[in-house]
Amino acid sequence: MSSSKKIKRKILGCLTLALTTIASNHIPSASEAIIGKKIYRERCGVCHGNQGDGKTFAANALFPPPKNFTTRTSKKDLTRKQMILSVTRGRPNTAMMAWENILSKHEIYLVVDYIRQVLMGLQK
Repeated sequence: MSSSKKIKRKILGCLTLALTTIASNHIPSASEAIIGKKIYRERCGVCHGNQGDGKTFAANALFPPPKNFTTRTSKKDLTRKQMILSVTRGRPNTAMMAWENILSKHEIYLVVDYIRQVLMGLQK
């Protein structure tokens, strides 16, 4: 085999390996929604409720009560940036704790996008 063909094969092999690695590390948006939902159900639903309305048994003991994401006011006033900050750093004088040492930035983005898209019915 000529050296030109060997080089072409090596280049093709490297490209294939690189593309396979990139493809395996990318999570399709359907998977992202599933991950966001899973995080929400495991971490947020106990206070905010599975529907995001804040109507839970735990919410009865919290003051102020957890945010109801389904209200017109929440949909109008809550920005993605504000929500990411609240999840990351928590909310002072509320039961909303900081998640920055528990969830990765990517996981925080996924759960916020799940809340906004599915529970609030907003676009990303």
